[in-house]
Amino acid sequence: MKDSLYHTISYVSTSINLSDRDVNELLTITKLKNEELGITGILMHSEQNFFQIIEGETKTIKNLYKKIEKDIRHFNLIKIFDKPIDIPSFKTFQSSYTVINKEKNYSELQSFLESEKNHNPENFKNISYIANKFMKLY
Repeated sequence: MKDSLYHTISYVSTSINLSDRDVNELLTITKLKNEELGITGILMHSEQNFFQIIEGETKTIKNLYKKIEKDIRHFNLIKIFDKPIDIPSFKTFQSSYTVINKEKNYSELQSFLESEKNHNPENFKNISYIANKFMKLY
């Protein structure tokens, strides 16, 4: 079996007590670094919790996740999925790396969820549940 060029990982975690300024700075830096590395996906933060989906070249994603695991700004890391993919879902929707916040609409996330529902039904329930919980908190 041929190894996939692309990989995706999703997780939730609890952040340490970060100020709004700290969170906004982290989200901005994350967006810039991930776009620079060619990583697509989403990052949400609400009520001291993070929800993230990252996708991109396999080596890049696996290396990034190792850094995420060691990041002291969060704990209780729970991996939702970690799998090879044929094509990054967020690139399909002409998006890059999206940070979802109160001012952002959710159209890219909704498009991603629809794709997951059709192509990855085993992941759809968990992802949809978590994403919708985060969106309701805003």
